[in-house]
Amino acid sequence: MTKIKNILDKLLSWAKRTPVVKALCIWIVLLVVMALFVDKIAMPIFSGHFASTGEVPNLEGMSEEAAQKALEDAGFKYEWLEEGRYSSQIPAGMVLVQMPAAGRIAKLGRTVKLTRSLGLREVKIPDLRGKSQKQAEISLSRAGLVQGEIVKGAHQSIPRGVVIRTIPLAGKMARIGDTVKVVISAGATTGKVLLPDFSGEVIDNVYPKLEKLGFKVGDIKRVKSDGGEAPGTVMETAPRYGDYLPPDTKIDFVVAD
Repeated sequence: MTKIKNILDKLLSWAKRTPVVKALCIWIVLLVVMALFVDKIAMPIFSGHFASTGEVPNLEGMSEEAAQKALEDAGFKYEWLEEGRYSSQIPAGMVLVQMPAAGRIAKLGRTVKLTRSLGLREVKIPDLRGKSQKQAEISLSRAGLVQGEIVKGAHQSIPRGVVIRTIPLAGKMARIGDTVKVVISAGATTGKVLLPDFSGEVIDNVYPKLEKLGFKVGDIKRVKSDGGEAPGTVMETAPRYGDYLPPDTKIDFVVAD
């Protein structure tokens, strides 16, 4: 044991006197220090470990102003994507999708991309006037609508069994999957009044005539005329003229502006 100790003492004494060994020891120490620096300081900096981060707030269902404020308060930026998406649950104009998702940890100052909800998808009710019941059902199905109750009506010129109009009226907007009633001509006029053609008449002169017939004024829509109609004159009505309608029916007007 004493011999081993003596040998170690001689080796240490020799190493202390040898410059090469001293230099080697210094290099080993420097390598260890550099490894610790890279592992504990340099790598965290490059990986963003020291960057400020935060949790992305949940914005789903929020209005535009509320979502923007929530992001700004949390330290993030925002960007609204131009294209929205239809949704049966989130009202139109509200946040539908966000990227990154809610709850994710992200660097402060990062831009969160937002997609607006377009609400329930709507389509324009097709004009089925003059079509058969079967054709009407096909047209509604292609538009994403459902044919509902078949209502018997009367018309001056539309033959029996042919579509007079729909309820709601053609041109109105309806949600995908909504039910549309179809009015089919039955040729009967008992208890109903013929709606005359008011096209070209001044709307103010139509009101008393409409009241005399027992009808009511519905929506008045003013549009620019491409056909040379004078301002204030009737361009069309809904329901259209020629229908036999029950008393108190509301008549919508399109009037030249």
